[in-house]
Amino acid sequence: MDYGDSIDRNLITMLEENARMPASELARRVGLARSSVQERIERLERRGVILGYRAIVGRHLLAQSIFAYLFIATTPRAAQRLFAILRGYPEILAADATSGPANIMCRVCVNFLEDLDALIEDLAKIEGIESVTYSVVLSNKINRESGLINVRAQ
Repeated sequence: MDYGDSIDRNLITMLEENARMPASELARRVGLARSSVQERIERLERRGVILGYRAIVGRHLLAQSIFAYLFIATTPRAAQRLFAILRGYPEILAADATSGPANIMCRVCVNFLEDLDALIEDLAKIEGIESVTYSVVLSNKINRESGLINVRAQ
């Protein structure tokens, strides 16, 4: 994907670090008028480079948050239908189509192991899901999720 010129890439980097940074501050940092910066940001949004803005909740501050990866094996051609169903589970933070024995990998966050067990039991009952295995995250050592665009833009 074309992330634009160096000014656009700088704007993207600054917005990744602080999506609430005022346009006037962004303009000051890149040396352009505020209206020019707003036009550039709107163009990046229209082109699909900037997909949205979000609040990142410090789930580690919540009581007893447990993260896990679920590996879901599905029947042939069931995966796409299942993604729509998985969207309805708020504890599923991300779901990816994968190769190998599992067709879908989900990152989940629950408060208790009993919640994880209940989620797995619930998912196992869905037509098209053949098996659900999981791994519980013991600790997070590296987290580059917010820097993905920076790596690709360079």
